[in-house]
Amino acid sequence: MIDLQDAKDILDAMAEAHVKTVPYLPESRLKPLYSLLPDDKRFDAVPVPNESTGVCIAAGSWIGGKRSIMIMENSGIRVAAEPLARIGLERQIPVVLLMAYRGDFGEENWWGVNHGITMEPMLHALRIPYTIVRCSQDIKPAIHNAVLHAETTMYHTAVVIGRSVIK
Repeated sequence: MIDLQDAKDILDAMAEAHVKTVPYLPESRLKPLYSLLPDDKRFDAVPVPNESTGVCIAAGSWIGGKRSIMIMENSGIRVAAEPLARIGLERQIPVVLLMAYRGDFGEENWWGVNHGITMEPMLHALRIPYTIVRCSQDIKPAIHNAVLHAETTMYHTAVVIGRSVIK
């Protein structure tokens, strides 16, 4: 699970990047972040029933002039693939994804391994540039760069929080 300071750094980085809307689907790796997010007045936190809905809300927020980040576990990339393809490839509406890396090297749960096996090929298939954060001090620059790159390219980006950060 990510530690409390890293969760606070994620929230601060999103605020510094002028993110306003944060759709999210809670999962165990980023639990402290999900505990802080709903009470943080800097954001419109939107719990979603699935990742497909979340990326659509994030895209709608972007169209409305508000930067957004969808927070989810990396397994959600499979669920969100169709709307991400339509939103990004057809409409050039960016969605920034912040994902916990379930299935990263050293995964302790057998059921999480497939998430790691499929995430990077899915990101490549969708042509989504991404970075894997391996050190806590890289959280803020990774989020800043992902938001900036999404705005510059008008296409999706992803920040994946690796297992070395999630202790």
